[in-house]
Amino acid sequence: MHHNYQTIVNLFAGLKPLCLAFDPSEDHLVSSLKLRLAELTNMPVDAQRITTIGGRPLRDDASLFDPEDTEGPVTFNLSLRLLGGKGGFGSMLRAQGGRMASQKTTNFEACRDLSGRRLKTVNEAK
Repeated sequence: MHHNYQTIVNLFAGLKPLCLAFDPSEDHLVSSLKLRLAELTNMPVDAQRITTIGGRPLRDDASLFDPEDTEGPVTFNLSLRLLGGKGGFGSMLRAQGGRMASQKTTNFEACRDLSGRRLKTVNEAK
């Protein structure tokens, strides 16, 4: 049986860690830890992300305490879920690229030949 029902939760942005004690007579899940953190920090439960010290994310139905581990408090990291990701900018450029490729140019006067002269001046000289 686990003798020490305490957790240390490392916060972010330079905030000090929180030490929370739990009632040993109950089973405790990650969801109950999130509820306690929501009360203390005013961070919504659905925005919280709990990970182990090694960075492994924990599901809400995972147990907080390992029954075989009887030493010291259990330590977790708290981070917030952020909306975003690979963004729409790349898809916007791809969509524009298709339209830009359809506008073929026939004006090559600004290009240079192999000797470095602009084609416009070469054509004018001819």
